Amino acid sequence: MADFAIDPSYLDYQYGTAEKLRIRQEAHQLYSERPNDFFDWVLDRLDLRPGLLVADIGCGPGSYHSFLTARGCRVIALDASLGMAAEAHAQAIAQGLAVTMLQAHAEHLPLCTASCDRVLAAHMLYHVPDQGAALREMRLVLKPGGVVLLATNAADTGEVFVQAHAAAAGALGYTPTPRMTSSFHLGHLDLVQAVFPDATIHLYRDAFCFPTVASALRYYASAMIDGIEDAPADGSHRPALLANVAAQLQVIFDRDGVLRVPKDAGCFVARVE
Repeated sequence: MADFAIDPSYLDYQYGTAEKLRIRQEAHQLYSERPNDFFDWVLDRLDLRPGLLVADIGCGPGSYHSFLTARGCRVIALDASLGMAAEAHAQAIAQGLAVTMLQAHAEHLPLCTASCDRVLAAHMLYHVPDQGAALREMRLVLKPGGVVLLATNAADTGEVFVQAHAAAAGALGYTPTPRMTSSFHLGHLDLVQAVFPDATIHLYRDAFCFPTVASALRYYASAMIDGIEDAPADGSHRPALLANVAAQLQVIFDRDGVLRVPKDAGCFVARVE
């Protein structure tokens, strides 16, 4: 079965630029049921102080960097994607942020042993083929007394979209793949505790409240639409899937007057000895 969450060609398509990621971030900003404070909520659990060195692993376009530097931290940021590394680097220069950017894979961090005060890995471990190796690398680079935080989704996040996508795929003769986050979510405490034994789970409950079907479809089309076996490289699967999912979501919207999609998330937090 295909796993597009770790497929190199799909990740190049998804993260060559931040365009599709920013569509999803915009949805969180505009349509979240609770105040859009997830980044601050995460960083409050990292026990940050001015002067600390934070390794942001799988940093994407640098979404956390202005928040980290505003708290007086120095940042060394790493991402496997050249496109994401370039965007984070450009942002740091434009905003004058204290960020050093490296292109690197999480399983092979080019950092010295016990060199970092904090490690942040936000919504990225489901893109890592060898998660155990990545976790061991994070443990290796942390100083004694350092804190690691691994942000991810709840196991059932976005279930409305998952069910609509599966139904549409089946109706059109496609086989849906597991959701992108299925390999690493808040149900994987055992995996984390194998490397960080005192890791605990912190839950952040929230939901999308999309005001129109079009706003929900824009989110769905930014990634989930591609979760089918042997997806055509030319994207020819997308129009029919989009139309089918739109029809399903319209039924919900007509009934409820809004499209509410639970999107619980959270993090694992651990302090090393």
